[in-house]
Amino acid sequence: MSTMGNLKIHLSTIPAGRPFASAGFLRHGNRAAVDQALSRLARNGEVVRIAQGLYLKPKFSPIVGTIMPTDLEIAKAVVAAEGARLAVPGAVWALKFRLTTQVMMSTTFLTDGSTRHVRLGNAVLTIQHAPPRTMRLASTQAGRAMLALEWLGEPAAPVEAIGRIRSALSEAEFSEFLAEAEAAGGWIARAAKAPLAEAAP
Repeated sequence: MSTMGNLKIHLSTIPAGRPFASAGFLRHGNRAAVDQALSRLARNGEVVRIAQGLYLKPKFSPIVGTIMPTDLEIAKAVVAAEGARLAVPGAVWALKFRLTTQVMMSTTFLTDGSTRHVRLGNAVLTIQHAPPRTMRLASTQAGRAMLALEWLGEPAAPVEAIGRIRSALSEAEFSEFLAEAEAAGGWIARAAKAPLAEAAP
């Protein structure tokens, strides 16, 4: 079967609106053949090119027209083509744990794969390589709380921050968080212990 035929079969398994990387289609032909086939499909409106090497099957709304994927969905497609993992940085978790009201102005994600910069119109989506410890922490609620606290930093990490983390975690998760804080040492260990010391009789 031709590259185009194999590519269309592969496309039939991808839900409308989900982005995908052209690199994931290279088993159906060489780079030039895959790029040429996707370009033809884009001209025919069967796929939409959203960035270099990134496409999606169009999903339409009668109100907004083509529904574009979120930055997170695009980042997942980029790292999936590499077989890597994706995580969100501490700034996002700090917002989710209510340790800050600051919203990140730039779009950044973490990966254990290669660093990438994806241009989306006038914006740039950054996928930054992170060390194994960061990726490990990003995989659990306790670890995400640790990343949030590290992003917040010592001057801005009052006792209230630990209290909010404690209220957001289960007892088991908070015990795991305390163990991570103890292992980290320094101001993080002191910050995590402070509310416990205040609560002691």
